[in-house]
Amino acid sequence: MRLTSLIIFSFFTIILFGQTPRFYVKTDANKILEQSYVDIDFTLENIDGSSFKPPSFDGFEVAAGPNKSTSMSIVNGKVSKKITYGYTLSPKKPGKYTIGYASIRTASGLLKTKPVTIEVIKGKENPNSKGEDVFIQTILSDSIGYVGQQITLEYKLFYKLDVRSVNFAKDQEFDGFYIQQVSTSSEPARREIVDGLEYATQVVKRISLFPQQTGTYILEPVTVNLGIADKNNRSRGFFFSAQLKARRIKAEGKTIIIDNTPQTDIASFSGAIGKYSMTAKTAKRSLTTDEAIIVNMFIQGNGDNKMVSAPTWTLSDSLEIYDPNIIEDASFQNGPRYIHKKTFEYLIVPKYPGKYKITPEFTYFDTEKNDYVTLTRQLPSFNVLKGSQLAVVENDQINLEAQPIFKTGNFKRSKTQLHGSILHILFLLGTLFGVIGLIAYNKHLVKSGQRDPILLKKNKALELARLRLKKASALKEKNQVGQFYEEIT
Repeated sequence: MRLTSLIIFSFFTIILFGQTPRFYVKTDANKILEQSYVDIDFTLENIDGSSFKPPSFDGFEVAAGPNKSTSMSIVNGKVSKKITYGYTLSPKKPGKYTIGYASIRTASGLLKTKPVTIEVIKGKENPNSKGEDVFIQTILSDSIGYVGQQITLEYKLFYKLDVRSVNFAKDQEFDGFYIQQVSTSSEPARREIVDGLEYATQVVKRISLFPQQTGTYILEPVTVNLGIADKNNRSRGFFFSAQLKARRIKAEGKTIIIDNTPQTDIASFSGAIGKYSMTAKTAKRSLTTDEAIIVNMFIQGNGDNKMVSAPTWTLSDSLEIYDPNIIEDASFQNGPRYIHKKTFEYLIVPKYPGKYKITPEFTYFDTEKNDYVTLTRQLPSFNVLKGSQLAVVENDQINLEAQPIFKTGNFKRSKTQLHGSILHILFLLGTLFGVIGLIAYNKHLVKSGQRDPILLKKNKALELARLRLKKASALKEKNQVGQFYEEIT
């Protein structure tokens, strides 16, 4: 009974929050000074929990905590809930310490965090003797890259002062690159050790660079204007806010070398460079030779989406494949990078009955492996049955030679003329009244139900479809892509 109640509670909890439960750990630093501290948070998401058990914190003293906080948000109709248990730890002595897992009991069972390692080092004996109190670093994800690859450029501020504002002196120019600004507003500050001194750090600007051509590019040094709180000079306003003292610092320049990827003859490579995933699906399992099957390929990666086109597939000669449509092309920020996704729609027409298999392929150049990677997806087989076999005859298949009807002619002028005679007029009137009668009789059959209107519509639709396919085939041979898609859509 108790197990059944837990299962039901877990089911309704997942429906309520609509997301997968998570239990994870975060710290504000992985390396600290002996006289410093580290903040560690254990966070439970999208599910309620009880009986929280923290790790032992060997090598540290608990200076504060546990501090429990709860938050809930609704984004696009999805509810997200967080419960956080926070601690502030002071190290006992230098060394490398592994903090074990924390656990909590939920409706989904016992959840555990991963262990985390903290390194404690000795600082300088006289920390004020050397070292800057604020500086900025220029960080590139790659100094050597490829056309179409995403390269991340970051400007990270290191500070021991109360920095209130950061402004770049002028806008940068990135000739030879397509750029996307990446938001850093939601990223918390961290602490890092530089030359035995501890700094708070914050990425103040991040840009995704997409090289468009080969060459060597120099990123010029950048001037940054800071506003630092002057604690010795406060205003007399209501809130007694500190006045800002201007400070100008400079970020170093960098050099980027861009090259083309190695040549390849892989047919399924279509320009994707970076890291990618691929899936494919089709809805049909059975069809006739009069019908078409649609296969959708979904790709997602971090390269330049403008350089990714639909890959070419190698299929059986019994299947005719048309140039695909792009039905989705979107980009979005995911952490420190931009991700894009594309969906290609392939139209495949079987020529003969039988059982067929389609294995879509997608090849990309992996910038971490420096090699081409091919992804495949085996789709379920589908059966093709014999259709109506109403074939469309192409113009180039007709090869007829005109021959004279008579080799010689011996014509004589008739003594009587039919045109304008009474017989001619009666013939025309009879034809007119006959056509009117046939139209009226056809309408009578439709109204009386003796002729199936659905069958009529199907026949008309089939005739129109065959005419459009015939025209589309001619447009494809002339490489008129836009008009071709208009005919088949």
